[in-house]
Amino acid sequence: MKTIDELVGEVAKNLGAGKSSLKQAPKSAEIFNKKDLKVEIVKLKSDISVQEKSYSEKISLDIAKEIVKAVEIASGIIGVKTVVSICDEGANLILLHAMDDSYIASIKASQDKAYTAVALKMPTHAALKESRGGSLDGLTNGNGILLLGGGYPLVRDNKICGGVGVSGGTKEQDMLLAAVASAYFEVRFKGGPKI
Repeated sequence: MKTIDELVGEVAKNLGAGKSSLKQAPKSAEIFNKKDLKVEIVKLKSDISVQEKSYSEKISLDIAKEIVKAVEIASGIIGVKTVVSICDEGANLILLHAMDDSYIASIKASQDKAYTAVALKMPTHAALKESRGGSLDGLTNGNGILLLGGGYPLVRDNKICGGVGVSGGTKEQDMLLAAVASAYFEVRFKGGPKI
């Protein structure tokens, strides 16, 4: 399996954004946590000028489409057919995107992962770990909660603006793709490349 460094580099090349540069990126999809995901996907070449854009705190449909496009590109690189859900800060669904021939079961799973990431304010794999003797001890799946890897909150300026849920691959692949979505969102609000 590709590391996040390799996958994000390939996504950046696919987007034509120049070389990728990662800071403190995890070396494996299995070691993601909130601290590890301080990632800058792309540093633009000096000859490319990008103006800072001012965005509202809410995730627009256009931004949700950009995030989904980044995940779709990354999914293609690793050969997985995924379903991606994007929700807002209130865990309301904004966009549901199913790649051709993706699993029907992944539709509900991706929605629940996005909901869980916002509702619990943490990645879904971290919530699973916390449900086993941690701060969420005893929490189980149901009522929109899905404790499987593949859900990440979308954070801007230390505030949760929404969530992403990815389903269709292994837990490691879903986690990796959700991390790519989260990293894209972070860089996009810093004036990074637009898809």
